[in-house]
Amino acid sequence: IIIPVEIEGKTYSFLFDTGAPNLITKELSDKISTKTLNLISVRDANDSSRKLEVITIPSISLGSAEFVDIPTIVNDPESNFILDCFQVDGIIGSNMVRKSVVHIDSENQVLSVSNDPEDFNLSGLEAIELSLSKGQSSPYMWIRLKGDGKAVEYVLFDTGMNGFYDMSLDNYDKLKELGAFDDSESGKGTKSVGLFNNSESRTHYRVTIPQIDIGSFDFHNVRTVTMTADRSRIGSEILKYGKVTIDYKNSRLYFEPFEGSRDLFEKELGFSPTVLDGEIVVGIVWSEDLPGKLNYGDKILSVNGKKILGADPCEFVSESSPFDSDDLYNVRFLDAETGEEFELEMRKE
Repeated sequence: IIIPVEIEGKTYSFLFDTGAPNLITKELSDKISTKTLNLISVRDANDSSRKLEVITIPSISLGSAEFVDIPTIVNDPESNFILDCFQVDGIIGSNMVRKSVVHIDSENQVLSVSNDPEDFNLSGLEAIELSLSKGQSSPYMWIRLKGDGKAVEYVLFDTGMNGFYDMSLDNYDKLKELGAFDDSESGKGTKSVGLFNNSESRTHYRVTIPQIDIGSFDFHNVRTVTMTADRSRIGSEILKYGKVTIDYKNSRLYFEPFEGSRDLFEKELGFSPTVLDGEIVVGIVWSEDLPGKLNYGDKILSVNGKKILGADPCEFVSESSPFDSDDLYNVRFLDAETGEEFELEMRKE
C-alpha cells in the first residue's frame, strides 16, 4: 500500500505497514526538520536487527489528518533495497495511527483515516478483537485453522507483507500436532527478503491449510511457506477479498468481504526463488525430484527464453514474478558451485 504523505508542504510516497514503526530514509531526514531522540534496536520481518536512530517529525499529514511530533526511525542507507524498489521515502507504521481508525478499500484504491469509526458504516459488521503491541501498537488477532484437526493462532495483521498468510516456523510443529494442515514439503534455504537482508538459510516447510477463518469469513486451501519470525502473519493479500477497517482506538478490526468464501489454491513450482546479493536465485528446493539437480543459490539465467540474469532485482520484488503467467516453464540455471549452465523443464503442480 503506497500512499501520499505531506511533510513541510512537500508530498512524498510512503508504504503503509501495520507491522512496522514509522521510518524514513536518511536522505529524507536530511531534508526536513527533525529532533533526535535516541538509538534503538530494530528487527525486520526476518528477525534481523540493527541499531537505528530515532527522531521526531514535527508534522506529518495524511490527507486532511495531521499528526504531530511523531517518533520515527531513520533507516540505514545501506538497507534501502526494499524502499528503493518501491520508490518510497519511508514507512507509515502503526505507532503513528495508534489513536486513529484506518479504512482500506482496495477496489477504489483509497485509504481513509478518521478519529471516529462511525465514519465508515461499520454497523452490522462483526468486530474482531485486536491486541496492540507495546510501543509500536502493531495489531494482533486470533484466527482459526482447520484441517483434520483444529487450532487457533495469534497472528500479526501486517499490511507490509505481500502474501495472504505466512506461518511462523516457531509454530509449525504445534500446528502440525493439532492437525491444522495436512501434508507438508520440506526444503533448506531462504525465501523472504526483509528490510535489512535475507533470512538465514535453514529448513522450511511448504504447507496447505484446508481452511482459515478470520472472524466469520473463511478462506480455503491456503498455501504458505514457513518464515523466520516469532509470530505468523496475515498479509496485504486479504485486501483483494474485502475492505478492512482497523479501529486502533477501540482495538478492533472489521472485514467486509467483496463476495463469499474464497478458494486460494494455486499451483506451485518445485522450488521458490529469492533475491540474493542482487541476483535472482533458487531460494528453497521442494520437489523430491530436484535435489541433486537444483540447489540453493543456483542463479536463474532465463525463464521461457526471457533473460533474468542481470535484470533489476527490484522487478522481482515489486512487479509480477516471471513464474506467474504459465504452468510450464523452461528455466536455465547457473550452478552456484561448478559454474556450469543447465536447463530444466518445470511444471506447476
